Amino acid sequence: MVRQMTRLFAIALTAFLVLSARPAEAAKKNFLDSDDAKEKDEPQKYLKDYDKLIKGKEADWVYFPNGGLKSFKTVSVKEFEENGRGREARDASREGKDYMEQWLDKQGFKVVKSGGDIVVEGNVFNAWEPRGAARYWGGWAANPGVGLEVMVKDSKGNIVAEVRHKAKGSTIRDAVENGLEEVAKALANGN
Repeated sequence: MVRQMTRLFAIALTAFLVLSARPAEAAKKNFLDSDDAKEKDEPQKYLKDYDKLIKGKEADWVYFPNGGLKSFKTVSVKEFEENGRGREARDASREGKDYMEQWLDKQGFKVVKSGGDIVVEGNVFNAWEPRGAARYWGGWAANPGVGLEVMVKDSKGNIVAEVRHKAKGSTIRDAVENGLEEVAKALANGN
């Protein structure tokens, strides 16, 4: 009887572990099904494949059609664009190139002015800076933030990565740096 109970317990435990692992696989949530895609003030006009973005580890949403970028050694970074509203988005886009180069270099890529194995293009789709009482009383939730989109192409112009990420910081400039640090880690690790 004890032997049968032990076997039954082992079977039940195995079934539980197998079934509980499946939601983790199904949890690869698509961007278009998320609340992030429903934000009215955050345009979705820069990346080519919003429908293929899935939840990432370092960055919020990622798409790597051919896996990671480990096979690429050199990278060129273009000036960032902005399609968000207001001065904040424009100012944040000016910071993009320098911070992207800095963080890609720290991730082991060799940054070159032109002719890299891959080319990084970026966009600021939103930037915000709370003012007045919201800034004072809001704590971390009221800190300035930025929404970034990064597209990576190989030397033939094929897309090898797309990333969409939001970040916060003590200033908009700090938010851009924080966000691009996480984006660079996602690009280096392929997740």
